[in-house]
Amino acid sequence: MTKVEEYIPNDVLKAFTSFYEKDDIWQIHSGNYWLTVFLYKESQIETNKDLPKYNEIKAGYLDLVHKYLDPTIKEIRLYFDSKDTFENKFNGNWYDYYH
Repeated sequence: MTKVEEYIPNDVLKAFTSFYEKDDIWQIHSGNYWLTVFLYKESQIETNKDLPKYNEIKAGYLDLVHKYLDPTIKEIRLYFDSKDTFENKFNGNWYDYYH
């Protein structure tokens, strides 16, 4: 595996996520090879998950991964969750959400 950097620079990642965090998207969280798109309502996931903009988000993030992390990665995993779930199931706590 050819690793270019240890991480995507914070300012680059913030610019990328901020561009998409509008309308129905509350937040976007990322790992090295995955993205979680948080919509506002749980009910939005089923109706929105197949919209073309999510393929655009995946492709844009894959470009960042290729540039900063690993140019050999072929696919980014895209997950959906909601602000509703985060607040109701995890009491709005990111530590609880990720652990």
